[in-house]
Amino acid sequence: MYNIIMETKIDLISNLIQKKKFKEAKIKCEEIIEKNTNNFVFLNIFAIVLFQLNEFDNAEKKWKQSIKINPQYFDAYSNLINAFLNLEKYEDALNIILKAIEIAPQSHELHHKLGGLFFKKNKIDKALEAFEKALKIKKDYIPSLRSKVILLRRTNKSIEALKELDKLLIYDKDKFKVYMQKASIYISLRNPIETIINMKKAYSINPNAPFIYGDIIHEKTKMCDWSDFDKEIQEIKVRINNDEKVIAPFIATTLFDSPELQLKISQKWVSRLNINNENSNFSKKKNKKIKIGYFSANFRSHANGYLMNRVYDFHDKSIFELYGFYFGPAIDDKDKLQKKIIKSFDKFIDVSQFNDTQICKLSKEMDIDIGIDLMGHTGSNTNRFAIFQKKIAPIQICFLGFPCTTGSNSIDYLIADKIVIPKKFQKYYSEKIIYLPDVYQPNEELKNLDNYFKDKKSVGLPEGKFIFCCFNGHQKINLKIFETWMRILKNKQNSILWLLKDNELSENNLKKLASGFGIDPERLIFAKKLEIGQHLSRLKFADIFLDTYPYGAHTTCSNALRMCLPVITIIGDSFASRVSASLLNSINLNELVSETLKDYEKLAINLSNDEKFLIDIKEKIKLQISKSNLFKPKTFTRNLERAFKQIYENYLEGQPPKNIEL
Repeated sequence: MYNIIMETKIDLISNLIQKKKFKEAKIKCEEIIEKNTNNFVFLNIFAIVLFQLNEFDNAEKKWKQSIKINPQYFDAYSNLINAFLNLEKYEDALNIILKAIEIAPQSHELHHKLGGLFFKKNKIDKALEAFEKALKIKKDYIPSLRSKVILLRRTNKSIEALKELDKLLIYDKDKFKVYMQKASIYISLRNPIETIINMKKAYSINPNAPFIYGDIIHEKTKMCDWSDFDKEIQEIKVRINNDEKVIAPFIATTLFDSPELQLKISQKWVSRLNINNENSNFSKKKNKKIKIGYFSANFRSHANGYLMNRVYDFHDKSIFELYGFYFGPAIDDKDKLQKKIIKSFDKFIDVSQFNDTQICKLSKEMDIDIGIDLMGHTGSNTNRFAIFQKKIAPIQICFLGFPCTTGSNSIDYLIADKIVIPKKFQKYYSEKIIYLPDVYQPNEELKNLDNYFKDKKSVGLPEGKFIFCCFNGHQKINLKIFETWMRILKNKQNSILWLLKDNELSENNLKKLASGFGIDPERLIFAKKLEIGQHLSRLKFADIFLDTYPYGAHTTCSNALRMCLPVITIIGDSFASRVSASLLNSINLNELVSETLKDYEKLAINLSNDEKFLIDIKEKIKLQISKSNLFKPKTFTRNLERAFKQIYENYLEGQPPKNIEL
């Protein structure tokens, strides 16, 4: 027990701590320590001061001394646990937590801390058990409910997570956040109706919340629900011009064909991070090999993985050292492509459980020279763009995954070609442009495929019909392009439109719209997703690929050309609208590139009605892809390496980034 004088002194020290005057607080503590070595409250306060002054060992001693004097003094336990967690001394933290639980077994806070610690150690079952114990003691303990939701989502237990979120709606005052979490889960469950319902509930709570308006429109496009579409697009434009954070950049690429507008959108998106270049000081010492860090959630069976995997293989390991930083789903031993990609790197690190600061620190410790972001602003729940904003390497590049400017001054370069970013549009890109020859998109080599399907019937198509196809995601379809497709079908009476099977709602809406245009809805056939080999094999039954606009085919276009399937596209102004044109240009097939919807429609009708024209085009594709570099990843990689060498030398010379044309 301590007297009133000691209470006053402790209050004084506590006041200094609140004002963050830790050096003054330490002086006061040292003045009274000799006469108060057995005062457990004072020792706890002294430990807090020492910890804030980075005197960790002394702080730990004081806390342990406090606990020894009063084994029931919970504050000392709690502070020591937090200190160990901050210092990442997890085993020490675990021991203290378990001792504290022996003293206070009904402390929901302690069980919560235990759950958090097990979560950090990736002991999921034990973490879940601890959170549930905390909730058994206190059913409305919001931190444990929130943590349980995170854990359940991390383990793909979406339905269970939704149930916990329903409980949070009862107890949590931050209902906006709960509704947005529910919406996020429904996105993963591919349920756009429930997604929109929850987004609208969140929006009604906070109509000024950034980016939700655009998210709601995006979910509508996934269903091919274009009601009020023109009005909504106009609203977005007005709000962008009013300097509002109204739409995410990746969503905007499906709606707008304006690099100027997209720059504004990306800049707003980056500004929400509110991060400065924390690690901008890098040594200019030249490494024996140029260290390349690739950062992605898609080192796996994913479009990006298929496009890039041979680049990793062909990198000259005598000049370059390759590091893979992976923050995607749990590594899958059954994923053959992922296993192959992992082996391609000199070092592959799963950083999915690392926070941004930890990833930056690791990259700096490994002395990465060039950091390559393969995602940009795609995958709002999976990209880690914040690490590039913090700076993970002295040279930072955005490549392949995001067909747009990042709007960030932290990204030095964007890899492109002369078609996807014409020089007249450079001013709308915050990055300097690396212009690769031929084409910006890498691809695997041409190779023989297994003959999975023997006839049209085996892939769900009727015999004797002309097959138009488009295997782009339904969010890329819009009313104008769909109307054009319907006119093309009307002209070619004996034809089918073969689309990707996406979701039941979009399929129903497209069939209803087709009927409204006088087209039998049975002429729309939806193909389920298949693994890449099977998908390529079935493309031989299609006659013409009809591209979407303004976000055109990317991987789906190169897949089609690989199978000598003509792709008719519209070239716009934005990167996303010019990729198919870039791929067609690389094989000298510019006659399949249109500048307007009217010309696109005319070309599709002419090509479908002129058998010789169609045969000649297919033969030309076959000839040109054998001559071109589109499917020559070794050549592509050498060009990429030439660019890397140039920008690295430029950096060592102390020069700022500049546009490069190879």
